[in-house]
Amino acid sequence: MAEDLRALVERLKAVSHPLRLRVLALLESGELCVCQVAEVLQVPQSSVSEALRELRRAGFVVERKEGRWVFVSVVPEKDAPPLLKGLLAGAGSLAEVQQDRARAQEVRAISLPVLCSKVQKAVPVEHEAGRA
Repeated sequence: MAEDLRALVERLKAVSHPLRLRVLALLESGELCVCQVAEVLQVPQSSVSEALRELRRAGFVVERKEGRWVFVSVVPEKDAPPLLKGLLAGAGSLAEVQQDRARAQEVRAISLPVLCSKVQKAVPVEHEAGRA
């Protein structure tokens, strides 16, 4: 298999899961802290981190650290794989994605220390037990 074909297949795998596609579409509207993404999508932060790992590996998102916060965003257009533009255009018209983006506006208004503290405390007990 040619390297270009293999890279395309890996990128397609990265967005073949609903959560990863929602994360990617959400980030098109602008940079967010990982805890903000978790709050918007109402999923555990560990699930968001796993989704982001796959999206980074595929070359769709980048991250930057600022103190204890990790911010994520879609790669700059000049660095974006050609597939990204089509994915974002298609996902942007989905009702679920539009709801996520509207919720993101509300979540952005909450201070990061308050929000991230809330998200970290919201980890389900059975999820914590799996970490031991």
